[in-house]
Amino acid sequence: MSTDKSSWFRSKSLLPNNFSFPRYLFPRQLLIRHFWTPKQQAEFLNTYHNMRREAYTEVIDGLTHLSHVPDDPQLRQWMLYLCKKVQEGLHPDITELKAVRSLFVGHPFGIQQLTVQHVKVLSRVLFLTTRLPSFFLRNRLRSHLSEVHYLDQAMVKLGVSQLTDEEAQACYTRGLNSVHLDPEDCRLWLNQWLSLSCSLRGKTG
Repeated sequence: MSTDKSSWFRSKSLLPNNFSFPRYLFPRQLLIRHFWTPKQQAEFLNTYHNMRREAYTEVIDGLTHLSHVPDDPQLRQWMLYLCKKVQEGLHPDITELKAVRSLFVGHPFGIQQLTVQHVKVLSRVLFLTTRLPSFFLRNRLRSHLSEVHYLDQAMVKLGVSQLTDEEAQACYTRGLNSVHLDPEDCRLWLNQWLSLSCSLRGKTG
């Protein structure tokens, strides 16, 4: 009887280890980022960024399609020019992006005006679930963008130069793969991002 009890307690004591074993087989899926090793963090963040990149083409295609809609011919041409520039692998500068920011408040690029498919694609870019009814998808996307904007404003008040090297990785959640970037390069990119973000006044359409 004592042997049976001993075996029973030993089997119970092994349960936590047995249940946690899959976490070591699938650390990216089952462990939060805090428990990743530096090597795993670089590998997994690259993996997630590659997943995000798969949606970029759809985002630009959607923007190109809607760029024919604006009534203002100058804004229409600017948007088509910017979309083509990105498709050719070039980066628009901040002044070019600021020139078309009015199109992203309301018609035609505001969240409420986008199709459900466009909202889903943007959600994928931001690592948000797409398995929600359209109403909740839009609200979730708007809420997330507002949160990022508020964090941007807080970052401006603090000063990008005051960010630690780890905090400078904030550019990753804003679309840039910063895994192999020098922290100073991250700070430079964040300054450019904040220049655009803080000119939008928290409006997401």
